[in-house]
Amino acid sequence: MIKKYYLILGLMVSFVTLFSCSDDDTNYSEIPTPEVSPVSVNLALVPYSKLSEYHFFEGLLKNQSPSLNVLPYAPASSLFSDYAHKKRFVWMPKNTKATYNGDDNTLEFPIGTALIKTFYYDNVLPNHTQKIIETRLLIRKSDGWKAYNYIWNEDQTEANLDNNQQGISVPIEWSENGVTKNTTYKIPSQNECITCHKINPNQIEHGEITIPIGVKPQNLNLAYNYGDETKNQLEKWKSVGYLDASTPTSINATVNWENTNETLEKRVRSYIDINCGHCHRTGGHCDYVSIRLNYSNTDLNTFGVCMTPLFSIPNGPFVINAGNADQSEMIQRMSSTEESLMMPYIGRTLVHEEGLDLIQTWINSLPPDCH
Repeated sequence: MIKKYYLILGLMVSFVTLFSCSDDDTNYSEIPTPEVSPVSVNLALVPYSKLSEYHFFEGLLKNQSPSLNVLPYAPASSLFSDYAHKKRFVWMPKNTKATYNGDDNTLEFPIGTALIKTFYYDNVLPNHTQKIIETRLLIRKSDGWKAYNYIWNEDQTEANLDNNQQGISVPIEWSENGVTKNTTYKIPSQNECITCHKINPNQIEHGEITIPIGVKPQNLNLAYNYGDETKNQLEKWKSVGYLDASTPTSINATVNWENTNETLEKRVRSYIDINCGHCHRTGGHCDYVSIRLNYSNTDLNTFGVCMTPLFSIPNGPFVINAGNADQSEMIQRMSSTEESLMMPYIGRTLVHEEGLDLIQTWINSLPPDCH
């Protein structure tokens, strides 16, 4: 009986083994290997000498195709930078996320976060090609945000760290809506970067810290086309684990200033916020001037309407002279390229004609009651 039992058991094992190891792979399922992001942000080693060393992008570097867990994003309105286009991306270390700190405040990002912004032109003459000028990184270290600039080579194969941190000037000529434009694009120095990217939240001596500008809930509360889906950016960040789920869904959001379906006032306030509000707000670089140009400020008096300028300029009795754009300090500074007069005085060499027209139209629409 014992021998018969072992014989039957052996046959059963052979039967199971035969079918388990069958060439018919319909009964075979491979356990998938979890994908791992190739991104490398070693805080002890950054900044790397070359942009490619971070592995933010796959394939050709110039194509800016984001690697796994590198998420593209865009604010509702973009800062004017001599008509340069921009591509923006965010990457965070695994199992970390940003948290909410108010609609018009920069999100609180975890240590190790990298914000990537590439500046480029389309239709560059004479061959109407694309030319990437620079890629700026903001990397969150244990002692705060650090800014690094990478300058692209002529072959568009690599971007190298600006070791001197003094910036360079790049002549550029391109076609914008059929009109030929040219300028000497200025890649900013480290000091120029920090001037705009700083805030003194407690308004104390030596209390300035470096922060990002555009990554505020008010600027991200809109749909973005990710290729495989179009989704509200705040909801997308939550779904991939980049934003705390408790972030409010009701946000006082900026709009695209070019969207004529929005009210003129919202378009104007959104444009001014992204171009001027980071300096002209409490704790900003221009805190000493009483004007407050951040989007959340709905008080037209402190927004500059009928406000006497701190610095007198010819033919500009008020910052915003209601009903009279031509005699408004804001318009004169926006329409100037003189370093002693222009605003913003960093980040542009040209007049933004379309933005200027928007602000002029709005000022002229205000009831003329300044005296």
